[in-house]
Amino acid sequence: MKERILITGYNGELGSKALKELSKKGKSIIALDLNKPKEEINSVIYFRDSITNYELINSIFENYHITEVYHFAALLSQTASQNPKLAHEVNEKASKNLIDCSYTFGIKNNIMTKFFFPSSIAVYGPRKIENASEQDIIKPSTVYGNNKLLIEQYGSKLHEKSLLKNSGLDFRSIRFPGVISYDTIPSGGTTDYAPQMIDCAKKGTIFECKLTPKTKLPFIGIDKTIASIIDIMNFKVIDSKLRVFNVEEANFSIEQLNDFLVGQFPSFKIKFSEDKNFQSVADTWPTSLNCEKAKKSWNFSSNISLEEFLNSIISK
Repeated sequence: MKERILITGYNGELGSKALKELSKKGKSIIALDLNKPKEEINSVIYFRDSITNYELINSIFENYHITEVYHFAALLSQTASQNPKLAHEVNEKASKNLIDCSYTFGIKNNIMTKFFFPSSIAVYGPRKIENASEQDIIKPSTVYGNNKLLIEQYGSKLHEKSLLKNSGLDFRSIRFPGVISYDTIPSGGTTDYAPQMIDCAKKGTIFECKLTPKTKLPFIGIDKTIASIIDIMNFKVIDSKLRVFNVEEANFSIEQLNDFLVGQFPSFKIKFSEDKNFQSVADTWPTSLNCEKAKKSWNFSSNISLEEFLNSIISK
C-alpha cells in the first residue's frame, strides 16, 4: 500500500506552508482542516472536518497507509484562555487520540510512525528566564501552555514505550518561539504583535501594542520554521531520549523592534496600551532559548544577526 502523510490544520500558518513544501517533494498527502483549502493542490486528498471527529481519524488510519503525521491543528494561546473547555477537547484529547492512532498503526504494521508536534515556549513559567534549556523550570501559567506540555509528555512516554517494542510511535517535537511570517498576519497568539507591527510599519498605520516596550521574547522566521520541521522529520533516527527541542533565530524587545522599524519606515508610530492578560503571559515566557540540543541531535543551525533577521522578513 502507498505510504501517505497526514497533515492536520492545513489552512493554518504552519500547516499551509508545510503542505506546500511536502507536496513539492512528491509526498502523498491526506489533509484535514475545519475549512475548505484556500489553495487546492490536485495531488492532495482533503477532508473538511474536525480532529475531534474520532471516527474519521480512525478511518483515515484504517483506509490509508499513514507513516508520518504533522499535527498543526490547535487553538492558540489567547484563544485557548478564552475557551479552556474547547482547548482541552482540541489541544489535549484530540491530540492524544491522534498520537494513539499513530502508535496503534505502527504496532500493527511493525513500523515506527513518525509524528511531528509543534510545541511552544508557552510551556515555560512561572518566571521569565534567559537562555532557557529544554529542561529548565516548566510550570506553565496558561491553558495553552499546559495543553502543550501534556502532549509533549504524552508523546515522549509513548515514544519510550515504542522503543522497547521496536515499533509504534516516533515522536518528534519543536518548542517554537514567536513565528514571524512575511505574507500572513496571525492573531490569537501572545507573540503575534511582531508580525502585526511589521505589517503596520509597511502600511504606514499606527500600531496599538498590548505589551510594554521592554518586553523581550525569542522569535523565528516562517522559512526557518518550515525548514526546521522538514529537517527534524527527515532525520532517519534522532538518537536522543529528549524528544522536544528548542529553536530560535533572534530575540529582541518591542523597543528594539520599534527602533528598527522607525529606521526603515520613519513615519511608523506605536501606541502602548498595556493589556494585563497579555503582559502576564509574556512575563512568564523566556527572553531567549538555548538551542544546543537541537544543533547536536538533528543539525539545527542559526547564525544570523538581529538586523539580518528583520531585514529578511520586511524585504519579502
